[in-house]
Amino acid sequence: MTLYERFERVTRKWWFYFLIFVIQFLPPYPVSSVTSSQDFNRLVIEILSHALVFSWVSLYPLFKVAPLVFLFLLFFFPKIGVLFHLFVAFQYLLFAFLQNVAFLENRGFAMLTSNVAMMTLVALAFLGEAFARKNTFSFGRMNWKKWFIVGIAMFALWYPIDMVTFRPNFQVVSFFTNVAGLTFCMMTPFYLMILLLGYPGVNLVVLRITGLIGAILGGYNFFLNFIFDFSKFWWNGVLHLPLLFLSVYALILSLGHD
Repeated sequence: MTLYERFERVTRKWWFYFLIFVIQFLPPYPVSSVTSSQDFNRLVIEILSHALVFSWVSLYPLFKVAPLVFLFLLFFFPKIGVLFHLFVAFQYLLFAFLQNVAFLENRGFAMLTSNVAMMTLVALAFLGEAFARKNTFSFGRMNWKKWFIVGIAMFALWYPIDMVTFRPNFQVVSFFTNVAGLTFCMMTPFYLMILLLGYPGVNLVVLRITGLIGAILGGYNFFLNFIFDFSKFWWNGVLHLPLLFLSVYALILSLGHD
């Protein structure tokens, strides 16, 4: 049995999903500064709203353009898949730490530990594919289902929103200048799109882990945007639906494949 086959079996075991469940309870840092459930929620919001990613503005265009260049090259030169997966693994590590780490005035260094752990797991899955080389990038003939996947993934990648008012912003220039290229929730639909277009010639471990973590974080965002404060965040919730939909779809496909 190859190493890939072992990991593929592990990701089907009940205890693997129990471990992912346990990760959800990893406390944020510094948990010692939390005095109540309300303070816990404030800490989470403070970290997300002051995350390191918002200081990387000059690199936003790079992380929008580079994935599109890779997608173009994969159509004609599938052998660059190794470089592609190394890039994606690096990008997920950036998601893990830039989105979930902040330096707060009143608390100092702060981190959402569970998010870091889950996004790092996705990064490791893509890193593993750089060596396993199971993704064939044989996209085949396009049909309406594939075009639908492409459409909603590119919609998420565009992320047409005003980050101050959280209202729609469909200015074309924002496609290249907003933060989406350095966020898990907007880039994961794009990478799932690439995997789903090549299904079944894909790495099932990568598809399964990405789908699982995406479904979890997509579910959290569904709650936060549609239930926590619908009047303010409804459009942000709409923009997160591709993550939830494609992640659940990818997870189901990966578990149903023999």
